[in-house]
Amino acid sequence: MKQGLLFVGILLISAILYVGGMILFGIITKFKPAPVEVVELTNPKSAITDSSPISDSTLSFMIWNVGYGGLGKEVDFFYDGGKMVTSPKEHVLKNNEGMKKFFAENTDVDFIMLQEVDRSSKRSWKIDQAEQFANVLPRHNYAFTPNYQVEYLPFPFTNPIGKVYGGLQTLSKFTPVESKRIALPGISDFPRKLFYLERCLLMQRYKLANGKDLLVINTHFEAYDDGSVKKEQMALTKKILEEEYAKGNYVVLGGDWNIAPPSFNVHTWEKEPEDDQLYLKNNDPNYVTGWNYAYDSTTATNRKNKYSFDAAKTFTTVIDYYFTSPNIEVEEVKGVDMGFDFSDHQPVKMKIKLK
Repeated sequence: MKQGLLFVGILLISAILYVGGMILFGIITKFKPAPVEVVELTNPKSAITDSSPISDSTLSFMIWNVGYGGLGKEVDFFYDGGKMVTSPKEHVLKNNEGMKKFFAENTDVDFIMLQEVDRSSKRSWKIDQAEQFANVLPRHNYAFTPNYQVEYLPFPFTNPIGKVYGGLQTLSKFTPVESKRIALPGISDFPRKLFYLERCLLMQRYKLANGKDLLVINTHFEAYDDGSVKKEQMALTKKILEEEYAKGNYVVLGGDWNIAPPSFNVHTWEKEPEDDQLYLKNNDPNYVTGWNYAYDSTTATNRKNKYSFDAAKTFTTVIDYYFTSPNIEVEEVKGVDMGFDFSDHQPVKMKIKLK
């Protein structure tokens, strides 16, 4: 009896020490970015480095949440109700090769805005995706900024995610005069915030031949909350959008909003009853007066990861799109159906004309 109690006591003390140690480690190593930080621009050897004003009035864009190469069609992710925590290395390598091939086929796109790009994470087998993507786009320079930097994520306890270093990457055929990381409001619940994302905007400024600026803003808004944090993030972003447009500048905001656009029917591809509020909400139709949401309502951009992808039953929706200032005419916006082979998101292309 005494030995049993002693064993239970040792287990209890060990658990307390482990949890306490992890919390202390999280506090010490917590990623604490400044509200605004300058982001270094990286140029492959053969990239265009001329910072002359952009004279083209028609420009092309692409957005894609690449899911750190670990969320291809085979995955059922634990955070969405599935089982898998880390994809096998062969899956990640397959996904990365598929994405690189796609980028190599789209070198004509002027601006490529990516989310969930890993550089040194256990979940993606320490592959530097930012460099790999840049290597197949030799005419593009790029900026990268982290929004998920955790030295050790101890969750789930039986199979910890471990180190995560990933974020936003924007590749461009033009050279910006300014690249900044703008911190967004985040979750406040303790201790989750110690091991959670520090979301941000990656904002780049380009000079135009007409004397104005083009702002290209890459974003990945909040997902796993009740909607209140996302509202705070969008409120801060709105202030930036309005300030830049008031100066006469052109603005393109694009990325993963984690919420459907205002007029999109969220039940369009609902194969089974869905009760996850993350997928059943629409964005604010009056977010910024006069501005335009640009999305393709005919092509799903995201799938739910409760199961591996099954076209007959997997819930899909649209949560990846653009938001453009009134002085921009959207000529075309088109999702790319890849069967979710390489990520739980799909790319969206757009062509615009500056008025």
